Amino acid sequence: MLVQVKDNQPELLNLCRLLPGYCDALAAHEDHDKGHGRVETRTVTVFIPPENWLPEGWQPMVKAVVRVQREIWHKRKGVPETSEETAWWISTVVLSAQQFQEGIRGHWSIENQNHHVRDVVLLEDACRTREQPGIGARLRSMALNCLRDSGVHNISHAIYRNALNFEYLLSCVTAQN
Repeated sequence: MLVQVKDNQPELLNLCRLLPGYCDALAAHEDHDKGHGRVETRTVTVFIPPENWLPEGWQPMVKAVVRVQREIWHKRKGVPETSEETAWWISTVVLSAQQFQEGIRGHWSIENQNHHVRDVVLLEDACRTREQPGIGARLRSMALNCLRDSGVHNISHAIYRNALNFEYLLSCVTAQN
């Protein structure tokens, strides 16, 4: 299991940040990505936490601490800008830095394809249903699965088109059968 450490775990996050000063990295991997008007360099570094380093309850589970440093170069209104950010992850297994890189990228792929669509297009976070909200969530999942299965690439456009024309929605579903 691989989980990002965020501000809601301040003690764990602080200890992750201090770890590079106390032990050497097990492995590192650098990756470059270009697209969407930016160039991104990601460096993944793997650390093995020393015994009794992490807070009680965490130590037996955490086998590796992973630091992901991102340097992003992009142009805004013709002016080049650089930004840097560091994220920390913990893992229950020890993998190579490249394997962690691929796992974290896969996580963001799911985040972008699923959760972003649910939050932005379907406004799931704004849903005020209080009684059995799982029913609505399952219906939204079914709708997304039907649209993706029918080859739709732009979910937002398809939702708008289907809201105006129920017959088109049915044609998407029956075209697969």
